[in-house]
Amino acid sequence: MELQIKNLNKTYSNGVQALKDVNLTIPQGMFGLLGPNGAGKSSLMRTLATLQQADSGSATLGDIDVLKDKAKVREILGYLPQEFGVYPKISSYNMLNHIA
Repeated sequence: MELQIKNLNKTYSNGVQALKDVNLTIPQGMFGLLGPNGAGKSSLMRTLATLQQADSGSATLGDIDVLKDKAKVREILGYLPQEFGVYPKISSYNMLNHIA
């Protein structure tokens, strides 16, 4: 399943332009995103994982429109960021159920 990203843009409300005309074609396999802090790696991943909206552009995973068919993307994509918040007073079972 190939991932195609075309002219993807994201600017946050504080004016920070995190993604500017990102164009990538990634064939099936394992890949990593490397870059300095502020390069847009997390913004790109959050967008592809349907956790935030892009301002413009397109992204397709196989025949799935990532930006429009979020439910379909979430059926096949897993995303685990380096750091994520948990609720300290919730049970492990309830936390897993919430995340799932």
